[in-house]
Amino acid sequence: MPRVLTLLFVFLLGCRADADPDSVLLWHAYSGAEQDALRESVARIEREQGIKVRLVSVPYEAFADKLTAAIPNGNGPDLFVFAHDRIGHWTANHLIEPLEYYVDDSIANRYAFEAISAMSYEGSLYGLPLAVKSVALFYRTDILKEPPSETNQLFAMNELYTHAWDGYPLVYENTNLYPHALWLHGFGGSLFDKDGQRTSLATPEAVAALTFARKLDRDKVVPGGVDARMVATLFNEGKAAMAISGPWFQNDINDDVPWAVATLPMVSDTGLAAKPFLGVEGILMSSRAKNKDRAFAVLDALTSDDDAVFRAIAAKQIVPNQAAYETSEISKNPALMAFRKQLDSTVPMSASPLMRSVWTPYQNALLKVIDQGDDVADALRSAESEMKSYAEGQQ
Repeated sequence: MPRVLTLLFVFLLGCRADADPDSVLLWHAYSGAEQDALRESVARIEREQGIKVRLVSVPYEAFADKLTAAIPNGNGPDLFVFAHDRIGHWTANHLIEPLEYYVDDSIANRYAFEAISAMSYEGSLYGLPLAVKSVALFYRTDILKEPPSETNQLFAMNELYTHAWDGYPLVYENTNLYPHALWLHGFGGSLFDKDGQRTSLATPEAVAALTFARKLDRDKVVPGGVDARMVATLFNEGKAAMAISGPWFQNDINDDVPWAVATLPMVSDTGLAAKPFLGVEGILMSSRAKNKDRAFAVLDALTSDDDAVFRAIAAKQIVPNQAAYETSEISKNPALMAFRKQLDSTVPMSASPLMRSVWTPYQNALLKVIDQGDDVADALRSAESEMKSYAEGQQ
């Protein structure tokens, strides 16, 4: 179906004239097990609270644009599920409702600090966390008894097995900013200054992190030029002892592969933990929600501890609710527990509108250095210059 017709179809579906005006309209982009779990959760809320909830699935690639177009005209959802990194943009355009009036300490304290703080922007809270996503360290238990605790061990592994084993110690998408960020943070760097309003890409810490990433490639600790598909292939074929990826990677591992998950190693050069980006998928309320009290009741129920336990088991989501990890259903699941432990060593992705413009310049710098051999500092300065031009254009 052409994109224009798809958008029109979704628009009409979300705004049917015969829709129940007392219902809560919730948009999402889930599919598979996550969509099934959401439907079951909504059915339970309808039974227990008597609130009608209409679910509308919106294609992910059209989601943000559709929200931006629909909400100001009163045609959008009451609630929607999306990652936290667009909050700054949506706040600037008055598309989302601050939730301080509805959220007390008993609700806020449900969640890990990193998760609830990611839903905040410039002193206001704009959503409640539903699921968290970061990368961690997958390893094959038939190759490694224990994963490395610090990065120096990666190079030692390569020297030890280079002649006996036709493979690599580690595989990840090393020219992708998302996994590279764990080295940036592990070397003490950051994408933004302390105020979170200006990019800061060419710092000494960033240079050290990218130099380290290049060394991993040159010393053949990791293979270069791999995408997500190749990460899974090398891991499944036993040509990589470890892989850096997120909880979604579980679905890519073959049934006959023995594996486990661990937290990422400490960076030996700094003594700091390698901290990946944290993405927080939350439920946000539209500034044009028809009945905000009723909408919040649904939002509250969908992010409750009981619902978090259900989603963790049914959809393999890494949930932010602290109490969920004290239940027997989750505490006995080593993969879920490993990702929960990694959560304590993450850096929430910035919700600044500038974040969207970081990806291409930074990933170009990664490609220039790792694939083409360019100077590290020059590549990062070029990326920073591109970002500053963008920032000045927005003033």
